[in-house]
Amino acid sequence: MQRITGGQLRGRKLSRLPDGVAGLRPTGARVREAIFNRLQGEVEDARVLDLFAGSGALSIEALSRGARAATLIERDRAVLRHLQRQLASFGIEDRARVLGRDALAHVRAGPSDGPVDVVFLDPPFAMALETIHEIIVALAERRWLARDGVLVYEYERAGGRPGVTSWGVPEGFTLEVHKRYGQIGVDYLRWDAGEA
Repeated sequence: MQRITGGQLRGRKLSRLPDGVAGLRPTGARVREAIFNRLQGEVEDARVLDLFAGSGALSIEALSRGARAATLIERDRAVLRHLQRQLASFGIEDRARVLGRDALAHVRAGPSDGPVDVVFLDPPFAMALETIHEIIVALAERRWLARDGVLVYEYERAGGRPGVTSWGVPEGFTLEVHKRYGQIGVDYLRWDAGEA
């Protein structure tokens, strides 16, 4: 059973995920804690976009640690209902918005409420690399991130799965650091192209 690792909800258990959803796996507690240790105070009062929200662990962790608001994108209807129940059980549904949309279509539409401070991109490990690259490019082109915002891209290293450097970092982003946590790779990209 996964638990929240920090903030006001620290130690609270995440509900079991719906059965039978292909590619659904929550970010492990060890990797999640490392991500938030790296982000430190950047989450406080931040606006968060969680693409491929799945279990909601990353958004819930961010809200637990003081994020102002989170938008969770998830296209699977069973997972969407699970997320809504999970957020309500923690009493944080007033700071979270769950949208049943395709992640690429969502980012291509552009930010309707202004830029965000943190984007979590944790796609299914089997997703085509071309699609992931399209999402990152659309985040840059549609100027989703506020000045000095950060994109956290998580991927599986097994089988030689590459990080963003294999495509070239899209204009506007700087690859700040690449971390390895066992078989998980996490790239931290800083948005330095100014305000949207």
